[in-house]
Amino acid sequence: MLKKEIKGIIKNPIYFVIMFLPLLFTFIMSEGTKGYLSQYGQNTMAVNTAKKIIMYDGMLLNSKIQFGVSELGFMLMMYAVLAGLSIFEERRLHVWDRVVGKGKFVLIKFFTHYVFSLIMIALNATGYGILFDISFSVKSACVFFSIPVISIILGLSVGLLVSNRAMLSNTVLMIVMMMGYFGGALSLTSVLSNTKCMNVLMYISPLTMANRLIFKDLIHVNWGNDLWIWISMLLIPVSILISIMGRRVKNGASI
Repeated sequence: MLKKEIKGIIKNPIYFVIMFLPLLFTFIMSEGTKGYLSQYGQNTMAVNTAKKIIMYDGMLLNSKIQFGVSELGFMLMMYAVLAGLSIFEERRLHVWDRVVGKGKFVLIKFFTHYVFSLIMIALNATGYGILFDISFSVKSACVFFSIPVISIILGLSVGLLVSNRAMLSNTVLMIVMMMGYFGGALSLTSVLSNTKCMNVLMYISPLTMANRLIFKDLIHVNWGNDLWIWISMLLIPVSILISIMGRRVKNGASI
């Protein structure tokens, strides 16, 4: 099953297109907004205030850094769509019905998609360093490594629940797009945090807290309680989604 899953991913060009999109989007979005940042003063003293999520000066004012972090997290969330479509197709072709170890089958789906997510992180982190002079510490890398956990599990759980391909794509894509928007993939994080109501709504997206941790690490600010908040934001939805998947695996998920 593992070899079959790996071959299926390798033959699908979409996986490789998504893998390089963070670099492309970072360049496009940052070039279009870099002039905006110079109009407003920012300072690191606001990092820990209640009203503003991330305020900073110096190197971190660079729009490439803000979008680099946000776009990579956003594209890691996009793997939810691919994971969901992957398991849905297995159900549609009745491969799922013939699988004896369904739990193992789901684990293989998760493992292969997660490995590709790690490759994506490594490639883009290298590209950021070469093209944009952005470097991440081990702590920041660990935050990136945790994002695919929730995205892939989300995709797999929806892929096991729905009975319509369009419904799957629209549902997961809508969730991912909303997470990406609130997480700064389409607008500068520093701009969103200064917008009325958005400084609160941003926390709907787990990417906002992930970005906050990475930005703090880049400016050498202690994470404090933010790390525990991030862990809670991961554990609660992941636990719920795993419970849903467990029931579908036990009770069957035929189309």
